[in-house]
Amino acid sequence: MRRWSASAGWSRTRKRAKPLKNRAAGILPVLLACAALVFSCANQRAGSQFERGQKLHSEGAYLEAIRNWEIILSSWPKSKYADQALHSIGTTYYVELSQPDRGLDAFSRLVRDYPDSVYAPEDQVLVAEVYRSQRQYAKALAEYYRFLRLFPDNARVPEEWYRLVTCLFEVGEYNAMRVQAGALTKKYPDNKYTGDCIFWIAESYYLERDYPKARANFTEYLKKYPQGEMAYKSWLSVARSLEEDGHLKDAIQIYIDMQKRYPQDKVLQARLDSAQKRYGERFGAANPKP
Repeated sequence: MRRWSASAGWSRTRKRAKPLKNRAAGILPVLLACAALVFSCANQRAGSQFERGQKLHSEGAYLEAIRNWEIILSSWPKSKYADQALHSIGTTYYVELSQPDRGLDAFSRLVRDYPDSVYAPEDQVLVAEVYRSQRQYAKALAEYYRFLRLFPDNARVPEEWYRLVTCLFEVGEYNAMRVQAGALTKKYPDNKYTGDCIFWIAESYYLERDYPKARANFTEYLKKYPQGEMAYKSWLSVARSLEEDGHLKDAIQIYIDMQKRYPQDKVLQARLDSAQKRYGERFGAANPKP
């Protein structure tokens, strides 16, 4: 009579289970192949649907194009065309149909649902720009900050960082603007926005009536970019700040020097006439001695 033991029973159970494991292992590749086939078919159908949308868009049937692209999102949301369809919906609403709020919804959805899409950085920027165009500055600033946080290595970082700087300037957030402008120029010292950042820092001090700091930054700009786009404004602001601080003789001299470079400038002539009049009222002579 054979004796039964727990260990022996378990051993026989394990032996009987081996064929089941083998069958499962054999089924797995089949399932994966089926899934790949289904995904491939979904991509093909989504691709055809996307092309139909593109054709309608090229014909000016924008709403019909959008309806075709929306089918992709509802039927094949994981296909390789889904993010492109959503991006196309957003840009069509925003550009061709002039419906920025509908575009905003699409851009925001893409960044949320397809964060790894090649369109995600661009659409995040568009979210910020829509809010800015609508003068919703607080939301625009939040979206610029969000771009820098989500896409720190993107090639557009310097440009969007600079847009953040100018947006902060627009709303009068001068301290925050100076912090961001300083950080931008420190991280990207040779980028094309460095000079403009120095100028906006100077301009912010001028608007705060901190004329010595304003002149220091305008002078820094002029030393680095004597032929820069902001050179004229920088020289003019230096002279005006000198006027505000009572240094009329120095201001007049700058206006006279500027006239040599900009002889037909009416603003310069008006500033010079005003400064000379003030000088004459104070010292009894319209033209100070050199």
